[in-house]
Amino acid sequence: MILKPFRLAVLGLSTLTLLACNTHNSATTTLPEAVVQQLPQKNTGPVSVKGSCQQREVDGYGDKIKLEVEKNDVKALDWTAQPHGSACRFELKNFTQTSNQPIADLQSKKDKKCHVYIWQDDDHVTVAVYACKKLCRSNDKILPVLLDPKTGNCQPKKSG
Repeated sequence: MILKPFRLAVLGLSTLTLLACNTHNSATTTLPEAVVQQLPQKNTGPVSVKGSCQQREVDGYGDKIKLEVEKNDVKALDWTAQPHGSACRFELKNFTQTSNQPIADLQSKKDKKCHVYIWQDDDHVTVAVYACKKLCRSNDKILPVLLDPKTGNCQPKKSG
């Protein structure tokens, strides 16, 4: 399936980006220059999207997400990721938004190392988790969700 390698590539980029993020109690997260250079060159700016989608890969991996973001302020998040026989749920009520620049950063109230990051480039809105192993045993198997920034639907599969 063409989408899975694309999602894995985004996961790799996300992991590099998120490893370098310095989370603190300010409205801005500073990314190191090496990470900034790896981010998409064309960024459409703050995320503003209202979306809902459900998808399942041929290998059984699935996502169900409802998301509402206005200018990087997360208003709603309910995401269930189903990596290969398990399920992990991320709800806004269990997170605190610690940053909205350059990306939306949600920190778990139960595990301060766990974050959900949301950002946008020209092609899609990305929702990704980082370091949530205490909340979800399958954390290392969770792929980012890619949403169409115009419709809020799951990103269409690329043909090719």
